Amino acid sequence: MTYLLFGLALAAVFYQFLAFISLARFFRPRLNTPLPQPPPGVTVFKPVRGVEAFTRECLASFLDQDYPSFQVLFGVADPGDPVLTVLRDLRAGAASEVEIVVCPERSDLNPKVNVLRQLEPRARHDIWVVADSDVKVGRDFLGKTVAALLKQGGGLVSCPYRAGESATLGARLEALTISADFMPSVAVAHYVEDIRFALGAAMIFHREDLRRIGGFAALSDFLADDYQLGWQMHQAGAKVALSPYVVETVNPEMTFPDYLLHQLRWTRTYRVCRPKGYLAYGITHALVWSLLAWAVSGLAGLGLGLAAAALAIRLALAWFSERFCLQGRLPAAAFLLLPVKDLLAFGLWLLSFLGSEVAWQGARFRITPEGKLRPLGRPGLPQ
Repeated sequence: MTYLLFGLALAAVFYQFLAFISLARFFRPRLNTPLPQPPPGVTVFKPVRGVEAFTRECLASFLDQDYPSFQVLFGVADPGDPVLTVLRDLRAGAASEVEIVVCPERSDLNPKVNVLRQLEPRARHDIWVVADSDVKVGRDFLGKTVAALLKQGGGLVSCPYRAGESATLGARLEALTISADFMPSVAVAHYVEDIRFALGAAMIFHREDLRRIGGFAALSDFLADDYQLGWQMHQAGAKVALSPYVVETVNPEMTFPDYLLHQLRWTRTYRVCRPKGYLAYGITHALVWSLLAWAVSGLAGLGLGLAAAALAIRLALAWFSERFCLQGRLPAAAFLLLPVKDLLAFGLWLLSFLGSEVAWQGARFRITPEGKLRPLGRPGLPQ
């Protein structure tokens, strides 16, 4: 057992170095790709629900684009949603074409897909962007992502993301999870197995490529609609890639229970979507395996040295990813939470194998082996 745990710990430490190299290579400086003149028109799809302190700023960033021709479709499911007032104010001051659409039809279990399907017929342009409502972008977002899509000749391009301001424990743990775990794993996947999935914060693709998989309706009732969009396009023969353009997700007041529920939902979804990759993900928990190796070795000096090395490489990776690659602003003191986050991540990884229930959008669901949602009842912590 001792040798097994030491072997797992060494493999996990090796993975951290691989993640370092992958991140450095992916986020290295690149020459800008010029756009054709005039640039093609773009339709931006924005499903929106509710109003938070950051809502106006995030939505406004998609209207203030240094791009000549684009249409923004805001979709709201509830005609009484207070976000409609915000959207009307934004439309009044926008220079771009903005349409606010109430989408009352509720035929899908995934509310985001439900709104996207109802917005689909209103798109005027052939290049489409889908972005979450809590995402904030720079003025060069459309120019950079359209150039990336045209450069690869079609298919789908999605964007890595960082966490914005983090004011609570849950928000800081979420930011650490993105910078220390998620984005390094995406960078490794990019070079080791190629990207066959999309990141849902911001995705850009051609209308025709979506039609080849059956439109947004092909994503109905899937929990991981972003993963499915990329996977189904890949299956249809389209190129799926990752842009180095980083967008920002804003949720500064995330509570600790919200963080746990979000991560448990993500781990169980990941396990269903990519079972082999998810099993291998367990090997990457360097700090946990090294601590276990130290414990079973009788607290030997070699085990302690390995645990210290694992913690050091984890902290260095999180700092490098957050500050240099994602250009994030997570306070230095927040990195002290990394050992706690790593222990929680390992516990959630184990817990993900004990069921397929998730709490989402105020309800409880079971995730089928295909990744689809099946309603169960009232919300609560899945068992």
